Amino acid sequence: MSLRPFLRFASFGLVMVPALAQKPTVGQPAPAIVATSWLNWEGDAPTVESLKGRVVLLEFWGTWCGPCVRAMPGIQKLHDRYRERGLTVLAISYETPEKMAPFLKENAYTMPVGSDPEKKMITPYAIGGWPTTIVLDKEGNVAHVGSPYDAEAAVEKALGLEAGPAALLTLYLDSLKTPAKPAQREALQRLVEKATPDFDLQAWAKGHLPAETVAGEGTPPPAVGKPVPAAAVKPSPPVDLLRRCAAAWNNPAQRTPLLLQLGDAGASTFDLAGFARETFGKAFPLDAGEIKALLKDKKHAAVLDAISDRSPAAAVLAIAQKDAELAAYCKSKVNEARTMAKKGLMAQLWMFANALPRDEQLNSAFQSELSISGMALSKDKKSIVGILLGGEMMQKEHATSFVKSQLSRAILMEDLGGGKAPRIKELGKLVEQERAAIVKDLETRYGKPEPFVAK
Repeated sequence: MSLRPFLRFASFGLVMVPALAQKPTVGQPAPAIVATSWLNWEGDAPTVESLKGRVVLLEFWGTWCGPCVRAMPGIQKLHDRYRERGLTVLAISYETPEKMAPFLKENAYTMPVGSDPEKKMITPYAIGGWPTTIVLDKEGNVAHVGSPYDAEAAVEKALGLEAGPAALLTLYLDSLKTPAKPAQREALQRLVEKATPDFDLQAWAKGHLPAETVAGEGTPPPAVGKPVPAAAVKPSPPVDLLRRCAAAWNNPAQRTPLLLQLGDAGASTFDLAGFARETFGKAFPLDAGEIKALLKDKKHAAVLDAISDRSPAAAVLAIAQKDAELAAYCKSKVNEARTMAKKGLMAQLWMFANALPRDEQLNSAFQSELSISGMALSKDKKSIVGILLGGEMMQKEHATSFVKSQLSRAILMEDLGGGKAPRIKELGKLVEQERAAIVKDLETRYGKPEPFVAK
């Protein structure tokens, strides 16, 4: 199946305008940060000098710009995710505060926003395409110039954060060596954010074996006593081995045999995302103080994710159930969540699998319903590895988690929007039922996905 029908979506959608100044280049000092007025900001106006020591993300946007509006949920997520880790997000527009304030309130955006009607900042930064994202390092130098969709990696690099699932799994296990709960929570939360459902646990385990063990010199001695027939020994599930490995991480003598087992029999497509969420929920269950703070800040999406993943007690759920603003948010967003889940499945089962409908009319209807505004291609340009949904890039490897998250949100929003107690205990089963129903409907309309094989 050719990708040509979708190539018109390969751009992320920029609104182009003439730019007279020369765009800042990576490594040079950043032009001044200046705006006529600020929203969602307290105290003295931010400047390059006052923000030194923090990483700064400048998002040039406008309510008039469709691609900018679609990108804003992702920028808000970066603000929420990295603010306490040293990031300051500043969204800059040439619109007036009166124009922007209703938009920010309607969408519960809490990132700082600057109004620059005289373009005292927009012109020196040579903004010729909207949106444009520029990241400044801790010294006030330009570290990255790009779009909202490639900014997170630059932010992580500037903050000095580990980003890969393998490194973050190790970071979490290393955090268990000390009793410091904040460090453990930070490491585990990072793992939740970046873990994938198809993690190569075997390769990770082999990479952490002592050098002498890998060379065959440090293999643990056989157990003393009557040997147990191999057929009678049932291998432990990889998730159990990983949990035991975490418990023994501080003891190399106990850890190494478990790593050997994972290296020999561990899964090459292990659901690290599920492991991370479950571990985080058990170690740091959502409490009343946290949910009240999230509700006060109107972080409704974060509330739903926390309810889904972090084992809240009945008293905590009752707080959410009684919040009128959360109920209103849920009513307004439930259909959107189900639509996003359906689009995620369309991408996962048809697009990413190179199984687009071969009938031209069905293919056209499929494209129209999916209706993406951008996508990412593999390096060889032969396959689609990400699509732009809801202002964020959904990568192929995160499709399963994305669909599950959207369906979990939809079910919880249906409950909370109707004033009912969230069905936490049945959530997993309900998600699978809804997923199956959506897939059945899609297959009825577009046929079962059949990967195209070139002859």
